[in-house]
Amino acid sequence: MYKPQFDITPRLLKLIAEATELKAWIGQAVIDVTWLSTLQRETAARLAHSSTAIEGNPLTLPEVEALAKGIDVPTMGKAKREVLNYLAAMKWIWRKKSKGQISEKILLHLHTILTKGILEESDVGQYKSRSNRVVNYKGHTIYTPPPPSKAKPLTKELLNWIMGKEANELHPIIICAIAHHRLVSIHPFMDGNGRISRSLGIWLLYTRGFDTHHLFALDEFFWEDRPRYYQKIQQARDLDDDLTYWLEYCAEGVVQTLNNTKGRILSLEVKSSKSRIILTKRQEDVLRFLRDQGRVRSPDIEKAFKISRARVGQILKPLVDAGLVKRKGHTRATTYELE
Repeated sequence: MYKPQFDITPRLLKLIAEATELKAWIGQAVIDVTWLSTLQRETAARLAHSSTAIEGNPLTLPEVEALAKGIDVPTMGKAKREVLNYLAAMKWIWRKKSKGQISEKILLHLHTILTKGILEESDVGQYKSRSNRVVNYKGHTIYTPPPPSKAKPLTKELLNWIMGKEANELHPIIICAIAHHRLVSIHPFMDGNGRISRSLGIWLLYTRGFDTHHLFALDEFFWEDRPRYYQKIQQARDLDDDLTYWLEYCAEGVVQTLNNTKGRILSLEVKSSKSRIILTKRQEDVLRFLRDQGRVRSPDIEKAFKISRARVGQILKPLVDAGLVKRKGHTRATTYELE
């Protein structure tokens, strides 16, 4: 039976408290956007780019964003397939029930989505049949995972723990981090172990209610400093699988990622609102325009967005009523600026 070893340190508690506060802020943000699907697609693209880039995929973020929008890019077949598979995996995960079970069958199906068209058919969605190893950039072995005979039983033990009482009483960030490290250390598949381990972590944050809107890309934190990411994974192994420092590292990543998400929301630089308002995409574009231009007149907005004066009024009135935009004057010389 799997039982993870770790200590709940003051630093971990502080990071979890900070992450929880940030999550609450995001959930109760003054502005609710109607184009949530656009933000989710952007997050999926960031996840697909960073998680595949960790393992050497050469596609840039703009190329991955294009693929997420259904736009083809001229690039190598395997690199494109890895990204498309990861995007498909995120879409599949986010469509699952938020409180659904994560079974062995489901995990194997996730591996199929991630590796179809990349691995040999006999290795897709199947436990490894041959020994594998983790090497560094020089080709030197830095970690030898358990043998094929242990891949299935160890994975099932992990899944039983995830769905068990002990995990249910832990914070989602802790569960995510433990599952990520344990699965990547079991290394149960011939390839795709890193991607499926990170995907499992994302899935657990979702199923445990920590990223219900799918708006933050934790894998970017790992990708931005890959040497540290690999060092932290190995550090826990060197400490006889004591996950204490790994948990702190992952919690740090969640906090940084949530801060990045908060920054995206605050990019409008709206300080407060008299009432909650659901923004249309055009209204957010206008708010960004006001942020960049400072004080503008109606003709400026008409010209910038190629819309009529009447349409400008329709867009601005709810923003003025909500206290997001300040209006000065009542003639064609009327100016608008952010409150």
